[in-house]
Amino acid sequence: MSDDNKSLVTRLFPALMLFCLLSGVWSYAIIQAWPWDKDTTWKPGVRLPVVCADGEVCSKEYAQIAQAVEDKQVIALRPKEPNGELHDGDLWLRWSTVSGKAWELEAAMSSWYFETAVRYNVRGDTLEVVQYRHYDAKIFFYALGAALFTLAGIYLRRLRN
Repeated sequence: MSDDNKSLVTRLFPALMLFCLLSGVWSYAIIQAWPWDKDTTWKPGVRLPVVCADGEVCSKEYAQIAQAVEDKQVIALRPKEPNGELHDGDLWLRWSTVSGKAWELEAAMSSWYFETAVRYNVRGDTLEVVQYRHYDAKIFFYALGAALFTLAGIYLRRLRN
């Protein structure tokens, strides 16, 4: 069958599939390159893994941790396991212990449309933030634009040859 006899959908399908692939690649690339914020003030709503009174790891908002320690709801600021994951409502909280870096712990709070990661140290009874990184669904719009630009470049290159 010649290209003239193919339907419009048949001719556009490879470009649409390439666009989808490029969108995924650009999304991954932008997320990996997203910068860390060096601000050392705690952002509101950040949840961290702590050991609760029952001895299990739970998550608490930073603003509530001091009061929870006072009320004996939290017995340790450092999780028992060096790495782990916790499901808390509609959020996932992952943490890992790091050595040889300027921070001891890295915790990432995420849902289907955002991720907030924080790198911090535990100094006695205080938590010191080192770095933040927050991104949300707007990254996908950047990736769509980059994929469209890349796809246009590929097809313009093919027309040139």
